[in-house]
Amino acid sequence: MTNKFALRLASALVLAPLSIFCVYAGGYFFFGLVFLAFIACLHEWGRMCIKLPDRKWLTGLFGFVYFASCYAMFFFIRAQSDGIWLIFLLFVIVWGCDIGAYVFGKIIGGEKCVPLISPNKTWAGVWGGAFSAVVLSLIYVYFLLPERFSLSYLALMAVVIAFASMLGDLLISYVKRRADVKDTGHLIPGHGGVLDRIDSLILATVPMAYFVYWDVI
Repeated sequence: MTNKFALRLASALVLAPLSIFCVYAGGYFFFGLVFLAFIACLHEWGRMCIKLPDRKWLTGLFGFVYFASCYAMFFFIRAQSDGIWLIFLLFVIVWGCDIGAYVFGKIIGGEKCVPLISPNKTWAGVWGGAFSAVVLSLIYVYFLLPERFSLSYLALMAVVIAFASMLGDLLISYVKRRADVKDTGHLIPGHGGVLDRIDSLILATVPMAYFVYWDVI
């Protein structure tokens, strides 16, 4: 357990600053980060599809459309005049939801919400994750984007994005369970595959782009 935690921590200390730098730098750095993540996700999805008991090609095609659509949203969001801070806001909401769901789920426990797909997820974790996403996004916007969103608009946006991130996580968990694999890959030491690390972030790009679009027009 100690060695696995050390690996996870070391990977996070390398990948988090690298991702932040690429988002901030933009241009080829951001394109390279998104493109490599997209290719890695397609590769890991394909490996799982091969192990599925049925509908391999249909699931594979769905994955290509899913990833292509979601990853395209990264470029739309980053292309905004304050795209750097919007991408970071997306990170804050998704990571805040993940952390909140884990903490509230552990402390409160209670009824499981989707035991057949993800046995450890509880309703306390779901609502705790959404609550954490709202609170952290409000704090973030207060200091860095004070004139970008109204409080009500931001709260609604954070809740929708938080639930989208949880659905994205469940989608990957469902396919992993059907393919009978523990991790989507082994690229990231201590974490598994790229999909294991960013499954919550991928689908969250869609509602984020939607809210940004409607706020612009």
